[in-house]
Amino acid sequence: MAEIKVKKTVGYVRVSTRDQAIEGYSLDAQRQKISEFCQQDDMELVKIYADEGISGSSVEKRPGIQRLLADAQNKKFDMVVVWKNSRIARNTKDLLEMVDIFQRNGIGFTSVSEKIDLDSAQGRFMFTIMGTVSELERNNIAENVYLGTYKRAQEGYATVGRVLGYKPGLDKSGKKILNIEPREAKIIRLIFNLFDRGKGFRAIANELNQCGYQTKNRNAFSTIAVKNIIDNPLYVGKVRYAKYRNWDKKRRNGLNKKMVLVQGKHEPIISQELWDRVEARRKSTAKIPAWDHQGTNILTGLLRCPECGGVMAASNTTNTLKDGTKKRIRYYSCANFRNKGSKVCHANSIRAEEAETLVMKKLLYVVTEPNIAQIIARKMDKEKSANIQQLRETISNKKTIIAELEEKISKYEDLSKEDAILAQSITPRKLALVNEVSKLQLQIDQCSKKILVYGKGPTNISIKRVVRLIKEIISNKERKYLKKMFALFIDNIQFNRKEKLVWVEMLFNKEIIQQIKKHQQERAGSLKGAPALSLQSSEEIIIKV
Repeated sequence: MAEIKVKKTVGYVRVSTRDQAIEGYSLDAQRQKISEFCQQDDMELVKIYADEGISGSSVEKRPGIQRLLADAQNKKFDMVVVWKNSRIARNTKDLLEMVDIFQRNGIGFTSVSEKIDLDSAQGRFMFTIMGTVSELERNNIAENVYLGTYKRAQEGYATVGRVLGYKPGLDKSGKKILNIEPREAKIIRLIFNLFDRGKGFRAIANELNQCGYQTKNRNAFSTIAVKNIIDNPLYVGKVRYAKYRNWDKKRRNGLNKKMVLVQGKHEPIISQELWDRVEARRKSTAKIPAWDHQGTNILTGLLRCPECGGVMAASNTTNTLKDGTKKRIRYYSCANFRNKGSKVCHANSIRAEEAETLVMKKLLYVVTEPNIAQIIARKMDKEKSANIQQLRETISNKKTIIAELEEKISKYEDLSKEDAILAQSITPRKLALVNEVSKLQLQIDQCSKKILVYGKGPTNISIKRVVRLIKEIISNKERKYLKKMFALFIDNIQFNRKEKLVWVEMLFNKEIIQQIKKHQQERAGSLKGAPALSLQSSEEIIIKV
């Protein structure tokens, strides 16, 4: 009589949170179920792989499953047993790929709860359906957590972990809130003050490290750590949430248009005035490539390539004249062409003197045209009306979609009342529709806020004052000063080389005006004084000529 071979079996268990442990998902409970199953089916349970406190959404981040898959490739066992399919993976693609690895190596796979035969077409189909349901459940849980955290952020409660400058606490209602940590807050104020004085990220990090200061994780400061602190509105009392969505897949390409940025419940570490100055400097330095901050080519980083839309950078060439003398000529050419070659773009060069002269002529037109304030106001009103109309159409479309979704939700609720068994299967779909309605309503609220902002346009008096400010700036011939000023208020410059035309777009708001004042005050003596102009926070003047 032939000897029956006992299957060498391994188990896999996983739990992601303490809450799951309370609900019966605990590692010990899973181990017991697997052990009892193996005893009943005469399997030899040789090992149980485990991942504790880890989500099932990612295979790469689970050392236990990684060891199991490696041993499967080496055919160290004959069978894999789990309590539920969702324990090994909550992503259908990952689940099917793992089962495929097992089958290619002659290894069986079974679930104590589901008991599906993977060797039959019907069993494989049912297995795929159950994996899809698990993935839907995970996505719904993630979406619900996101919406809950999103709402908390909208209420002004910071949704952050450990952050330098603050420590966790509770407010009067018992909700979690951030409290200032005095010693760390001193470091934060120093960072912002150093940047406001003109120091760069590397210089600030170097000074902090020389003073013996450390990050929240007791590490030395890096340029990235300094940059992240300077760009974090948490320190001015704001709460920012959901700047990116799906970070694990999209990284910085997942920029979220529905980001929350509201006044927080926590106490700010720095003043609004300091934050405005720092933010204005960040915006102005970001416009100019790092390699040309100190040059005198006043349009670098502002002039745009007519072909690819990228920035134009300055370069020099030397021509030999007929009499043998050499003449140095400056050009602006496409930075993408210079850095990446002709497959990306072309040089599209324009002589620097020609481009700078055309731009100055446009600026002189702005300051000499008698009716310029009315012209600018009419253009802005026209664009404002178009934007408001578009926003209203968007709101109307989204309201229509909400009505359709709410009708579907109502039908699901009626079906749930009629059939309790059917109610369990349609609940995930109903929750998904409810979440979609919530997201659409948030989008409508954001559109409504934008309409209110558009309704508070600048006055003719403010426009005239801005025009006088431009006149004062261009009356100065010092190139370094002009370059610094242009980088603050010129958003971009388009040009047509053949027809010798340029189009200049300028932007003025409260922060930009404050930054201009600061630079003029630093040059005390060479100018009569800083302009008296100041704009309201809601005023934004866009000049296109």
